[in-house]
Amino acid sequence: MKLNRVLLTALTALGVALVPIRPAQALPNDFFLTHYYDVATSTLPSASGYGGNGSSGGAGDGLVRIVNSEDFAIQQNGTVCAMIYVFDDIEEMQACCGCPVTPDGLRTMSVINNLTKNFGVNRGNMNAGVIDIASISPNLLLPKPVPLPPQIGMLGSSGWACDPSLQFGPTIGITDHNSVEPGLRAWMTHTEGNVPVPAASTLVRGTSVDEFQIVPPEGETHLIELGNFCLFLMTNGSGTGACSCGSGDDFSKAPSPGAF
Repeated sequence: MKLNRVLLTALTALGVALVPIRPAQALPNDFFLTHYYDVATSTLPSASGYGGNGSSGGAGDGLVRIVNSEDFAIQQNGTVCAMIYVFDDIEEMQACCGCPVTPDGLRTMSVINNLTKNFGVNRGNMNAGVIDIASISPNLLLPKPVPLPPQIGMLGSSGWACDPSLQFGPTIGITDHNSVEPGLRAWMTHTEGNVPVPAASTLVRGTSVDEFQIVPPEGETHLIELGNFCLFLMTNGSGTGACSCGSGDDFSKAPSPGAF
């Protein structure tokens, strides 16, 4: 993760704190999900050089569907944030966003139109890569409306927000309430083309649906690093590096902020 190491060094040199999450005890086993995406390598190479015309690989958009299967979060009566981090296949984070999902709610996102459309670093190649999702409770409570980066998803007019950097609040004088909340589950569709043997001029196409894999936690370090790299995308002034939350619950009638 070349960019990650460079950013971590730069952020440390600039005095950006590694913001801890709560609770302090060991993290649960199912708060962190990961999967790959591949939307074009049957015709175009990926950033690392895999694929190209006549190769087996991705042959169209993928849909990510996220559900909130539990009701643990204190904030907003069980709403959980899907903190999404999108990498290309040379391990560079290219986009991030925080998307609220209510209990038993469904959020649907297009890889091409929502997750990789506004890539962030060096005009990155987004034909294939990795998507990480962390399950965190709404972690930013705004006392009044303020301009926010597009990576931060608001829960309607409630004042609560999903901050994937885990630390934007302190940059504007507001305390974040980061708390791991397991319960999100996610699936992705894959459209792929397989080159027959011997190779022919046309691909054999197929579609599958796979569940995101639960990753045993490595402690807080990885999540903190994801937040730091996301904060860089949010604050570097380029206007890029934001994924978007697609379609799902209507938060326009979210209740007013309550006690944390």
